[in-house]
Amino acid sequence: MASYEELKAQLLYKLYRKGKWGGAHTPLRNLFHLMDNASIKDSEKAAKELANLELVYLKISTGEKHISLNSHKSREIKEYIISVLKINPKLLK
Repeated sequence: MASYEELKAQLLYKLYRKGKWGGAHTPLRNLFHLMDNASIKDSEKAAKELANLELVYLKISTGEKHISLNSHKSREIKEYIISVLKINPKLLK
């Protein structure tokens, strides 16, 4: 299993690839498909921590939790993804 920091970076990277910034949000459960229950609980905890760091927004919409990236923290989000996942910075343009 991936480390906890990698899990948080993967959540951010999934949102980044989907273009979910600011008002464009997605149900939190969409990020968790193909995971077991233990991984889902860890992912929900990671999402809450990212919200506390103000890197993502969590809101209730249509009766379920939705998540989006904080567009005011785009530089910090990109730097975090690159440093933790060790991906090519050119992929985050």
